[in-house]
Amino acid sequence: MKQRGQVVIDKILDTAEKLFYEQGYSNTGINQIISESDIAKASLYKHFETKTDLLVAYIQRMHQLWFSRLEASVSAVSDPKEKLLAVFDHHTQRQEIRQYGGCPFIKANDEAGTSDPRVLAEIQKAKIHSMEFITALVRNSGHKKILTDEELAETIYVMLEGSIVTASVFKKPDEIQSAKKIIQKLI
Repeated sequence: MKQRGQVVIDKILDTAEKLFYEQGYSNTGINQIISESDIAKASLYKHFETKTDLLVAYIQRMHQLWFSRLEASVSAVSDPKEKLLAVFDHHTQRQEIRQYGGCPFIKANDEAGTSDPRVLAEIQKAKIHSMEFITALVRNSGHKKILTDEELAETIYVMLEGSIVTASVFKKPDEIQSAKKIIQKLI
């Protein structure tokens, strides 16, 4: 059973996650978070001294959730090459669930990535983790070696990132699946 303080933190972060993703960080006020979390103002400030502190916690939480979901999706696949392609399928599913709203890290970066070095550092940490995960999958894939491991990992990373942005613009998964097909030819 969660301690009361953790329950309050979870309520705040659940609300912040929804509002920051749907409305944006700049368009979401502390009073709205307090109201929709159904908590006292003092409770919010007890756990998060500033709105930026809340944003940093949101990014950290999104990073943890993102990675655990991605890892579970990829772990469900046994073939090493198919694990690389599962990354694209996972991101397609996440974008469908989020109605093609884009990457939460990119959204936070666009609004607050330069306002506080802690925000940018957390976003970079999530993106570096993504690249490292892809690199590990590439090394274990037994790919065709048309590209080096580093080149293929970078290609997958850039194509994935770009296709997620494009999918959010056109509100459909076609670009993510096109990137997957190209990578399939390279592996």
